[in-house]
Amino acid sequence: MVEKNESEVLDYPNIKKIRMAITLFFNLSIALIISMMFVRVLELINISLSNDFPVDNYKVIAFALIFDFVFFLKIIPFLFLPFLIFFLFKKSSYNIWVFGFLGSLLLVFYLLLIKYFQTALVPLGADLFGYSIAEINKTIAGSSKTDVTAIFTTVFTLVLFWTLVFFFNNRIVLKPITAMMFMFIGIVFSYSGVSGLPKSTSFKTDYSYNVAINKIAFFAEQSAAYFFLSEPKVDVLAIQAPEKGDTHISGFKYLDDQYPFLRKDETEDVLGNFFNIDSAHKPNIVIIQVEGLGRAFSGSDAYLGSFTPFLDQLAGKSIYFENFLASQGRTFASLPSILGSLPFGDKGFSDLGTQMPNFLSLQRILKHNGYNNKFYSGSDMGFDNENMFIKMTGTDLIIDINDFESSYSKSPSGVAGDSWGYADADLMKKTLQMELLDTQQPSFTYVQTISMHTPYYVPGQKHFIDQFEKRMSALNFDESKKKSYRQYENIYSSIMYTDDAIKLFLSEYSKLPSFNNTIFIITGDHRLPEIPMSTKIDRYHVPLIIYSPMLKRTGKIRSISSHLDVTPSLLSLLKNNYQLKTPSKVTWLGSGLDTAQIFRNVHSYPLKQTKTNMHNYVSGLYFLDQNTLFTIKDRLLIEPVKDEPEMAAISAEFNQFKARNNQFINKLKLMPDSLFNKFN
Repeated sequence: MVEKNESEVLDYPNIKKIRMAITLFFNLSIALIISMMFVRVLELINISLSNDFPVDNYKVIAFALIFDFVFFLKIIPFLFLPFLIFFLFKKSSYNIWVFGFLGSLLLVFYLLLIKYFQTALVPLGADLFGYSIAEINKTIAGSSKTDVTAIFTTVFTLVLFWTLVFFFNNRIVLKPITAMMFMFIGIVFSYSGVSGLPKSTSFKTDYSYNVAINKIAFFAEQSAAYFFLSEPKVDVLAIQAPEKGDTHISGFKYLDDQYPFLRKDETEDVLGNFFNIDSAHKPNIVIIQVEGLGRAFSGSDAYLGSFTPFLDQLAGKSIYFENFLASQGRTFASLPSILGSLPFGDKGFSDLGTQMPNFLSLQRILKHNGYNNKFYSGSDMGFDNENMFIKMTGTDLIIDINDFESSYSKSPSGVAGDSWGYADADLMKKTLQMELLDTQQPSFTYVQTISMHTPYYVPGQKHFIDQFEKRMSALNFDESKKKSYRQYENIYSSIMYTDDAIKLFLSEYSKLPSFNNTIFIITGDHRLPEIPMSTKIDRYHVPLIIYSPMLKRTGKIRSISSHLDVTPSLLSLLKNNYQLKTPSKVTWLGSGLDTAQIFRNVHSYPLKQTKTNMHNYVSGLYFLDQNTLFTIKDRLLIEPVKDEPEMAAISAEFNQFKARNNQFINKLKLMPDSLFNKFN
């Protein structure tokens, strides 16, 4: 065999063509990186004009530019492959058009992700894959109106990009050796796991991190994790075997390997001592789930200032949970969490659709004990499959967007002339109308609001913007702070609108004969994200208000509880004081509300941020976010902490939950038919 030296090897036609392709590709890529940096600068300028720019602005800008370049190098090998194929097998005249097409797709997608972020103030990740095409279209149609500036920016960016592509097409700016070096770095970055995202703990707030990250990099890494990274393998049978004393941190002792969450119900009655009990008359229960209601802007010590004056007043007459957690970062899991303390499954319990296994809910158990169950929503309950879930709970009456007469008004429309549904005040009026007609006692009523949702258009918005201005003055905001808050005036005015709608509801409900024997529960499904969030846990921080004329004492509760604890505690109250028949075995994820007035946490539970994302876990006074551990302080403030033994222990707990959840996903069994049939 004749050996060839390096110069002879490089004379092979294909190797020379590949080297030529890399050189041309990287010279054309200068057009792409300039265009991407142009888009990034426009994004930062737009944020500074339409929102408060993060306080750690220099760090945000520095990290943004550095990691944008890192991400650019990471995607280079993937963009190069289709370019190389055309370069080798097609005419050279195609080169510029192939590159231009690939670059244009990337830039348009980049701009769409930025537009999403500017609307929601959270980046779009793999949660996109948790929704059907119909649900995505509904979300777009119900969003804010068409942005002419965004259209102009897209056109201008593409014109700039194509101009630069033609400019660099025949100009060799980067020599072959430099192009080869960049390609090598890109391949190393892509296949060695180098992240195109900075660490979230490098920033002062979660909002700072969200501004700094490249939105395509975030989407790409979240999507890759969703499709290609599997959960750590855990020996499910080993952690479930009762004879080995398998015990959850909350003290749960699971009973049967076939049903991963089945256990004895040992929920204490912590609410009974707050009420005047007349055991002969079962109380009515009304739950109001408020879209987007977060503690950040509700409550006397809300860090943004409170814009819910009525709820604040009501909280003073109630059992008020200050450090309360939603179990999810979007609405999809709120009903299963509040009404059934149910596991999430893959994309939320209700996403299982017709595969939802038999489960016991608050309504079903109440119905077994003579309650009449009603559910009111002004929106389309087909979204997130809510309608099917509520039907399976044993609810007797379901009112949604299709059941309102012409005298009621929908919320103003979004971009495609579509509306999320009937405004909260009209929803409350419809509920009151139906409650007046229904005299069957005892009853359970669930009201799900919608007005505190994008695009934040409500009837009489001008009036509530005026109320928002008055509220800022009442909170003693100076002019500089008022100017900052006015960027979100539609959101704050929507909050005040819903607060007023709840005031109307309770005021009118107080005239009903059943009022004095009713327990009202008000909570948020999650904290709305369109006002910048301070921490990773802020999205879950919502209030819980338990109000009733039956209360003999009120309480300001500082201990941590969550949505998953609501049904266990309500049933324990009714079982121990009103002789309700409840199951001795349950599948609740929660162990019941903690009414301690000191700051503590006796619970542990997972928190599912989106349908496709479950990387948050709370255990005691620790909060786990992916690979970062935080300590939790009063008012749910968090600080990162390095504690390897604690990190290992909490990660193991979380893995145990995920193992049980995965078994549930695989077998879709919650309880024996005999247990379900007792309450069916």
